[in-house]
Amino acid sequence: MAVTNTDLVKWLGADTTDTALMAQATQAVTMALAMCDAYTRGAHLKADGSTRPGVDAVVLMASARMLANPEGLKYATGVVSFSDAFNGFTLAELAVLNRYRRRAA
Repeated sequence: MAVTNTDLVKWLGADTTDTALMAQATQAVTMALAMCDAYTRGAHLKADGSTRPGVDAVVLMASARMLANPEGLKYATGVVSFSDAFNGFTLAELAVLNRYRRRAA
């Protein structure tokens, strides 16, 4: 199952009728998929085009971080604060992606 913008927005608990948010979510998912593709050199996909185990979770988490703070600015609202933009994959995400990364010829 490929991650969609609807999956991302629902996972974040936001309104799926917000067209601007849905458009941003589409871009975030596209970027996360492209980064997974580049990092694994295409090995994140099976022969039938579906993603390998764990890759969808990486795409969902990475795109959620991209969507949460797309400007990369530090700000706080009440008890919630955002201090960083997306800086790359987390260690847990890398553990998943490294299973599929081609390291040597």
